[in-house]
Amino acid sequence: MTLTHFVGMIARSLGFAPQVERYKAHLNRYRPPTTPQAILPATCFEPVERARGTALQAPVNSGVHAQWADLPGGHKWLHYFEVYDTLFAAVRSRPIRMLEIGVYQGGSLRMWRKVLHPESVIVGIDIEPSCARFDSPGERIHARIGDQADPTFLAAVASEFGPFDVILDDGSHICSHMIASFGHLFLSALAPRGLYIVEDTHTNFWQEYRDRPYSFVDLVKDLVDVMHSHYPLQQGEPAYRIGHAEQGASLSVPRIAAQIQEISFYDSIIAIRKQPVGPLPASQHN
Repeated sequence: MTLTHFVGMIARSLGFAPQVERYKAHLNRYRPPTTPQAILPATCFEPVERARGTALQAPVNSGVHAQWADLPGGHKWLHYFEVYDTLFAAVRSRPIRMLEIGVYQGGSLRMWRKVLHPESVIVGIDIEPSCARFDSPGERIHARIGDQADPTFLAAVASEFGPFDVILDDGSHICSHMIASFGHLFLSALAPRGLYIVEDTHTNFWQEYRDRPYSFVDLVKDLVDVMHSHYPLQQGEPAYRIGHAEQGASLSVPRIAAQIQEISFYDSIIAIRKQPVGPLPASQHN
């Protein structure tokens, strides 16, 4: 499947098909078939040995890890905690609304209760009915039972508790579920400057979870192109230079392109930061 078909699939799943037709041909022009091995020095792909993981890898100076280490019912990859410290640094000192997809045995909900501001609202959703026992409104912890790929259920949760400052997908890890949750929540349930986090993205590379050829990781790699979609539509720096005769007045782009501020890739975690729809990027010559 070509990049054109990929982007068309993204457009249909996220609801901006009419606009995306204008620039997807440009993306193919800049993406001829190749591989990293074909264009990077061979030294980049020399084999190296990595030893088995140990408990010594635990980030002892991580603030989030310190809150998690003694909690029952938790299951985390140890390298996540330094990522959490980075992603949550800006929101730990103020009340936020957080949605976590996937409750499991409640350890993560209890961790976020300890990590976040005491007035923060933490909502967990899970398809397993027994997870309802973790509902504790007095602690500002709420549990709701439903399918993370069900738009009606997600809309109801967002209506009850949203918009959310942080959405963390630690749910089924099934590729189609990850894509569905993102498509239904990013634009409609995430706050204008919110953060959407998906963890355990390594499962996209395991057959057990790969229920479709096009994975969530594939989607986000293509969203890197989508977030730059104004550049192929309007060529050259003078088209963005303040006061220049060639500066364009406006440009129609897909909504999601205008609302992605940042995409961060970590080992097994992807974080996508949202922004309000604003003006095009601008350059200035002094």
